[in-house]
Amino acid sequence: MSVCLLLSLPVLAYNGAHLEQFIDTKACIGCDLVNAPLGGRDLRGGDAENADLRNADFKGAKLEGINLLGADLQRADFRNSNLGGANLEGADLREAQLPGVYMFRAVLENANLGKANLERANIGGGELQFADLTEAILEDASLKNADLTSANLPLANLVEANLEGADLTRANLVEADLSNTTLKNATLVGTNFGAATLFRTNLKGTQISSNTVFDPKWTLIWELVNTRVLGRDLEGFDLSGANLEGVNLEGSNLAAVDLSQAYLFIVNLNGADLPQSNFEEAALRYVDFRNTDLTETNFLGADIEHSEFKGADLTKANLRNARLSDVDLRGAKLDFVNFQDVLLNPGTLLGEKWQVVADIISRGAEGRSLQDVDLSNSYLVGVNFRNAILRNADLRGANLEGADFTGARLIDGNLEGANLENTILEKVFYCRTILQDGTESACEIDLGDG
Repeated sequence: MSVCLLLSLPVLAYNGAHLEQFIDTKACIGCDLVNAPLGGRDLRGGDAENADLRNADFKGAKLEGINLLGADLQRADFRNSNLGGANLEGADLREAQLPGVYMFRAVLENANLGKANLERANIGGGELQFADLTEAILEDASLKNADLTSANLPLANLVEANLEGADLTRANLVEADLSNTTLKNATLVGTNFGAATLFRTNLKGTQISSNTVFDPKWTLIWELVNTRVLGRDLEGFDLSGANLEGVNLEGSNLAAVDLSQAYLFIVNLNGADLPQSNFEEAALRYVDFRNTDLTETNFLGADIEHSEFKGADLTKANLRNARLSDVDLRGAKLDFVNFQDVLLNPGTLLGEKWQVVADIISRGAEGRSLQDVDLSNSYLVGVNFRNAILRNADLRGANLEGADFTGARLIDGNLEGANLENTILEKVFYCRTILQDGTESACEIDLGDG
């Protein structure tokens, strides 16, 4: 005969009398309130100092000004509650749930918030000196003007958090993720950013010191954002992912600079040299590119808005998959620019020639009648011209590599110097067309208007 023994493990539970006391009087210092159901309760101004509130349910509770000094709040659930002005000094909030919670001017000095979820929480003006936020989730949280002196934030998620005006003196942010985070006007004296992710982090107006730890790349970016030096020589530097809001680089040498995925807002690049630079997937807002050398520059997938290119040289630039909104490209040199899959909004301005080129690249030219078009020195790689009628079309020097002209009619056109490598020219009808080598084709059949 077999015997099955069921051994039940002790379940942590609150002390009923303590719970009743806390609800009735809002005061229960050092009480046993493990797993206490306190959701929706009005506990404003209450006192549960040093209480054991592990796993307590505070969802939707009113907790403004409550005293939870030294309380054990591990894994407590504060969703939809209000902790404005609460005293959580020295409290243990490891793995606590605080997403979206209002904690304005809360006191969290010496609190342990390791792995706590503070996504979208408002801790503006909070006191977090010496707080432990190791691996805490602070994505999209507001810590504006918070005091984080000597706070410990290794591996913390601070993506898109607002730390404007915060004091991070001697704070530890090793391996923290500060992507798209605002540190504008923050104090970073002695702050350790070793191996931290600073993708598009706003460092404008920040105060650093000789013992602030940045990777060399971000030290340079900090200098560019916070010091005014015109005509800098930055050839070949890695500025990828930098937030360069408001930077003046007029007349600077930025040849072959890597600005991929960088964020440029109200940046002056007038007269700068940027040949062979890389703006792949960069966000470019209100950038002054006038008179700029952008030859062979890569704008693949870039998002370009409200920017001006008058007098800029974009010869052989790559705009493939770029999004252009309210961009003025009139007066720019656009020879051999790759317009493949580019998105142009109605406010983007192109000269007549390049409007036609961009249209042909985006829609193709199969079966179309194209008369008197100027496609000289344009990038038309792989375009479908099957059965198109090109009358008096200027294709001099155009890059037609891999284009398909099967059955097309080229009448009184000009192909001199065009790149016809791998171009499909089957059954093409030529009539008085200047060919690639400069000779003129015969025209044995009169096609009239056809």
